[in-house]
Order: sequence, then C-alpha cells, then structure tokens
Amino acid sequence: MTTQRMTRAFPVDSALLNAVLEHVDQGILMVDANGYVAVCNQRAIDLLGLPPDLMRSNPSFEAVKRWQMEQGEFGTVTEDLLRAIKYEGIHVEILDYDRQRPDGTVLEVRTNRLPNGGMVRTFTDITTRKAAENAIRVSEERLRLALQASRMAAWELDLETQWVDRSENSMVLLGISSGPAGDFINRVHPDDREIVTAFWSAVRSEGSGAAEVRYHSPDGSQTWLALRAERKDDNRLIGLTFDIADRKAAEEAIWRTANHDPLTGLANRALFQARLNEALTNAGISGASVGLLLLDLDDFKDVNDTLGHAVGDLLLQEAALRLRSFVGEGDTVARLGGDEFAIILADISAGSEATALATEIVDALCAPFQHEGRALSTTVSIGLATFPEHHRDPVELMKDADIALYRAKEQGRSQAVAYTSAARETMEHRVTIAHDVREGLAAQQFVPYYQPKVSLVTGRIVGFEALARWNHPTKGLLTPAYFGSMFAEQAISIALGEQMIRQVAVDVRSWLNQGLECGRVAVNLSSAEISDPRLADRIIRILEDTRVPSAHFEVEVTETAFLGRRTATASSILNKLHEAGVSIALDDFGTGFASLLHLKQFPVDHIKIDQSFVRNLISDDSDAAIVAAIVSLGHAMGMHTTAEGVESPQQAARLREAGCDSAQGYFYAKPLRGEMVPKTIQSWFPTGKPEL
Repeated sequence: MTTQRMTRAFPVDSALLNAVLEHVDQGILMVDANGYVAVCNQRAIDLLGLPPDLMRSNPSFEAVKRWQMEQGEFGTVTEDLLRAIKYEGIHVEILDYDRQRPDGTVLEVRTNRLPNGGMVRTFTDITTRKAAENAIRVSEERLRLALQASRMAAWELDLETQWVDRSENSMVLLGISSGPAGDFINRVHPDDREIVTAFWSAVRSEGSGAAEVRYHSPDGSQTWLALRAERKDDNRLIGLTFDIADRKAAEEAIWRTANHDPLTGLANRALFQARLNEALTNAGISGASVGLLLLDLDDFKDVNDTLGHAVGDLLLQEAALRLRSFVGEGDTVARLGGDEFAIILADISAGSEATALATEIVDALCAPFQHEGRALSTTVSIGLATFPEHHRDPVELMKDADIALYRAKEQGRSQAVAYTSAARETMEHRVTIAHDVREGLAAQQFVPYYQPKVSLVTGRIVGFEALARWNHPTKGLLTPAYFGSMFAEQAISIALGEQMIRQVAVDVRSWLNQGLECGRVAVNLSSAEISDPRLADRIIRILEDTRVPSAHFEVEVTETAFLGRRTATASSILNKLHEAGVSIALDDFGTGFASLLHLKQFPVDHIKIDQSFVRNLISDDSDAAIVAAIVSLGHAMGMHTTAEGVESPQQAARLREAGCDSAQGYFYAKPLRGEMVPKTIQSWFPTGKPEL
C-alpha cells in the first residue's frame, strides 16, 4: 500500500529513494495529501523514538500524532502546523521549534508543504551546535560580567578607517561607544595624547604593547586608564582599556609614605637626596645656581623635656609650615629627622639670593606661636652652601652645608652661616684629631698631670688640679690646646673623663697609702660630660672601687655646664656629688653669665678666680677690684677661693692681702707627672717653694 502511494506521489525509483533516505543524517517524515505517512526513514524513527512496528504498518499521521501525544512529544504544535498547512495553503518552510528530548538530545524541526497538499517534516540533531552556542553565550556573558566587574572595555581598531568598535560597557567606563578613534583621544589628557599615538604604532610594529594615560571620565573628573593591545593583521588591533585609578591612588599613597615625613608632610631624607641630585643635574645643564640650607631648631630638646613631645610635634609642624612659605614650586623643603630640616633652592641666580633667604628664615622662626594661650618660640641655626660656588658633588655640597651649620652653632646659634673652605679645613682637622684621640684612648695614652694648689696663708700644698695630657707616640706631650675641641664631643669627652678620673683616683690612693697629705685633687668636667645623667654615679663608684675618701676629691665645672638644656641634668649631678662629700668648684669665675645666680642655685663649695683677672692684678686697678670683690663674695657665701695663673711673688702677695685662700700657677710649680707628686709633697717648704 505504501509503495503504491509513494509511486503515485513521487515518480522516482523507490529503491533508490529508500537508499538515499536511509543514508541522510536528518530524520525525514513525509505525509501525503490523505494524511498517511508516506515515508519515515530510520533516522526519524531513532530521533523521535517512534515504535518501528507502528511505522511499518503504514499509519496515518493522526495515529503517529496520537502516539506522540501519549509520549508528550510534538502534540499540540504538530496539530497547529498541520492545520495551517492543510487549510491556509502555506508554501514556505516553517522552523517549528527546538525540542530537547528526555535523553538530552535537541532536535530542530522544519516543516514544508508539498504541492500535492502533503507535507515533509525534517528532524535534525542540533545537540552539539546548541551546546556550542550555549558555550558561546555563557562565555560572552562571563566576559561581559568580567569587563563590568574589572572596569574594562574591549575594543577593536581599524587602522585604515580609524574606527573603533567597543564593548557595551565602554559607555559607562569611557563615556563613549563605538566610533572614531578621535572620540577617545579627545578625552585623554593633552600631555598624554602622544602616548596613545605611540602606543598604537608600537602595537602595529611589534605585535603588542601597553600604555597608561590620564583620562577625563564621564563625570568630569580625571582618572587613569591602562591600554593593552595586540595586532591581529596589518590594519587591525584588538585590545582592552581598564580603569587603574585605584592602583594609581595606592601607588601614590605608598610613594608618599616612602618619601614624606608623616608628622610634617615634608619630603623625607630619601626624597630630599633625589631632589638634590636632580636640582644639581638640571643646574649643570642650564647654568643656574642651587642653594642648599641645612637647619637645626635650637634647644628643641628643651621643649620636649619641659612641655612634652606632643607640644614638640606642634612646634615641628609650625616650623615646617613657615619654611614652606619661603620656597617656590620647584624648591624642596625636607625634614631629615628630629629637629633637622633642609631646603633646596633649585633655581637661583647667585649664592647671595640663598644667603638673603636664610637670614629671613632665621628672623621668621623667632616669632612665637600660640599654644593653649601660651606663646612658644624657638630659634634656628642655618648652614648654607651653594652650587657651583662651592662643591658640585651632592655629597660634598651636603658636607659644606653641614660644616657651615656646625659653625653657626659654634658661634652662638640663631644665625645663618655660609660655607668657607677654611671652615672645612678646620672641620677636617677636627675629624682627624677625633680619630687620633679615639686611638689614644684605646692605647691609654692620656694621663693626668698635677698642678699644686698652695695656701696663701701657710704656704703649704692644700690640693692639686689634675690636667689632661696626651703622651702622643709621634708628637710628644700634648696639652688640651691641641685636643681640647674634643671635649665638645660627648662620647669622646665621657670616655676621656672617665679614664682621667680613674687614673686620678688610683694616684690619690697610692699617695694616701704612702702617708702623704695631698689635700683635695680636682678633676675638670666638660659640658658634654655634665649632660650625661649617669656621671655622678660613675664618679662615686670609681671612688668606692679605689677606696678614695670623697674628702680628697673635687670636680671643677664652668658656667657653660649650667646653661640651656643641661641645667636640670647638671643640678642633679652636682647635688648628688655634693651629698656624697665631693667638693664642687666653679672654674673661670667671672667670665660667664649670671654667675651670682649660679652661686645661689647650685651647691658650689669653691670659687676659682680666672687667670685673666690675675694677669694684670698689679697694674690694673679694675682687675684688682674685681678680684677683691670675688674673694669678698666667696667668703660671704662660705666658699673657698683660689686664684689661677699666679706667676710672680707680687701677684701672690696682692692676693694674700685681698684675703684669697689659695693660688696655683707657674710661680709655684708647673703641672707634674703623677710619679713626681710624692717627692714634691715631701720637699715642699712652707714658703711655698720646694726644696732645691
């Protein structure tokens, strides 16, 4: 029956037709005009899961449809299509729908009306294609989300037409969609537009490239964008543009942390050094001058010690604010650490310009500022060096300014001092001496020499002053005239002082063991030693270790030990020594400041009249009056008085008449080696001269 119908509908050899139908990859189902299935190949049976027995029985399409409806496949849609084909005369191909079968297979169903009123339906397995399409869709969705989350935009540039196809999110990120390349370039910072052009050229010639530019974002603010691209052919580039504003902000924060002082916001030492190198390089090319100022706040430690570090920090911030007001855009103000600042004047006409500015800064920083109703102020010392007037190398120029700063402090502070070559020679000599002194200390080359102190009443020795001498291996015996500048270096001064005190204590113990009456032996304390709060404890411990009674020991200090930041420390040290029985002598009395106040505030037992008053005692009535006044003052306050630098019997006689207690000087004896002291004590005559 089927063969007869097919022969009538399709005048084609049935064997050939069946062979073709069984070898195509599509399922084919033909329905004749009477509604019977004329053809159904094996592929259709497999794809649709039709029962073979049913299909071999030449079923009507209605029977197939009922079976499909029972299986839940193609029912209603097939009915609608069949009605449309049968009654509406549709001649076009109709893509019915895609249907996913229970086993996961996806079929594409197409229906064509035949001229004789029948129809042909084809079933194609599109599972693989659908999976590929779905993968593409998922990939595109992921890309879209990734671009959106990463604030990226993808693009493709046609180098011939200069047209750019951009991803959808480019409007949000860039404020532009697909369009001419100029749309993007017009929003790039003018200084970075050449970077974009060079970037495109580099990608075209090298195959890939990257760039970072500043960009005016849609909201009008400036942001940073990164560009990455690859060449796909001679005229086509593909790439990504992404927002790197957060990264740039983080880099800026890291850079600021690494290059700026957190308290004042000024450049730190690292950035200062880089700016100095840059300024000197540029000046070498342009022929300009560079000024370098190193600044120290005078007595800043006093503010921290008395008012606390919080107030000290405010003072540093105020100083930084004032310093900023003196420099231009190309200059640099830096905090090098503590109370040390530096200024680089990157483009000045001459060194005199830097000198004038330094003087203005000294005056400006003297002005007080208010803190909690209290006026606070400080002064500043400045060392100045200039390029090319001084050194050209940045390290040497720093040394020049540092030497000048040292001179400013040495000359009284609160001033600006320019570098001179003579100052460098002095400093280099000082450094050389410091090195030699350290070696001398390590080799125990420093020894005390003793100058007798003689009673002007009895003529007997009442004590000695220990004076430091250096047994230099090549230069011979050296006095403090050669190495005295080292007393200002705290570490050296403390080491030298301790070595002297220990040797003096050993010598005194030796003399006492010999039954000699040596009186009090005095040791000079430098200002640097007085600033060490542990000094009194060290002296007392040395006396205990050597079993020297404190009644045989005296310390001599000058008024400079009482000035500035040392006041509180000096007071504590001297009071502790005084309580331990050590005598306190005020040396060079009358040559400093506020001597009467010091006599009142500190536990002074002994006044030493400076030799500058003794030298002209006979010929100058004013000096004689001063000596008499000092002696009278000392006695009134219960203090012993000693005159220094006595060189003649006339001076000794006049001092005796004035009531001075004792004297020392070349008239009696020059400083003696320690081993000479016992013989000197034993041979001393009451007249004040040793036996010959």
